[in-house]
Amino acid sequence: MFNQFKKTALVAAAGLAFAATPAFAQSVSPATADGEARVRILQPLVIDATDGVLDFGVLVKDGALGGTTYDFRVATDGSFGTCDAAWACSGSKQAAGFTVTGAADESVQITVPTTPIDLDGSATDDHLSVVLDLSGDSDFDGEADLPLGATGVATFSVGGTLTVDGDVANGVYSAPFTVSAEYL
Repeated sequence: MFNQFKKTALVAAAGLAFAATPAFAQSVSPATADGEARVRILQPLVIDATDGVLDFGVLVKDGALGGTTYDFRVATDGSFGTCDAAWACSGSKQAAGFTVTGAADESVQITVPTTPIDLDGSATDDHLSVVLDLSGDSDFDGEADLPLGATGVATFSVGGTLTVDGDVANGVYSAPFTVSAEYL
């Protein structure tokens, strides 16, 4: 009987040990999801300065005007604002014109500098400045979105406001500015 008791105790202990161990591991599949890799290939953008000169014409001051500053504006459509009575304004005035070419039916963002551009002239200490305006830039942040359309071509223009000090020296004043474009 003693052996029978031992056998029963051993079987019971084995049963408890088996019950205390986890069930045989079942195969568990990891969670999965599918992603996608993609790329859009487009031809490089090209910007041409069809008439890349923002021209304020000829400004003739009426005598010595001192340190007062005067503003002259050429809009993006090429129209000239009013000419202050202390100046005579003549000559051709125009907005700078550009064409951007790229992939058909895409859109681009055009950007111009938002900080004033200093124009340098023949007098070394005289500086004039221009704040640029970009056609299509309704919030005046120096950026405009343009659709390229079915032909892959769009045009835009750059106007600006010229600030001139009344005691500026005679001369021709100019400075380059850069426009850029990138696909949206």
